[in-house]
Amino acid sequence: MTLKPLLLIPALGLVCLLSACAGPMPQPDPSEAWIGLQEEGSNDLMAERVDGHKVDDGRYFEVKPGAHRLDVTLFEESVGDSNQQDCNGHLSYSGFKAGEHYKLVESSLGSEVSARLYDAQGKQVASTQDFNCMPG
Repeated sequence: MTLKPLLLIPALGLVCLLSACAGPMPQPDPSEAWIGLQEEGSNDLMAERVDGHKVDDGRYFEVKPGAHRLDVTLFEESVGDSNQQDCNGHLSYSGFKAGEHYKLVESSLGSEVSARLYDAQGKQVASTQDFNCMPG
């Protein structure tokens, strides 16, 4: 067996992952709350789970009204070197409203990484504790 087919499999997986991110965002469901993600600089913030269930598209969350736990992963580029950190965090909020648009904004200050949830009026309604970061 040659090495080329073995290298092709991870490359195809990466292409599929990146093509999912490149597609158009779906229209929000008016019966659910929409949570968009925003990260700083070259970092990548990805939606992972809602209430313990894996999400289909890491670019956003869409949840029924009410209380939910959102789990995210931040792929943080370290300044000055080529090392990446993978940081996991979660946020719980009990007031999600149907048709409302929220924004989860990542913030890094030194070694502290957190995220804040803002409602459609720009009011902060929840925040994470520090993320748990490990070298990627």
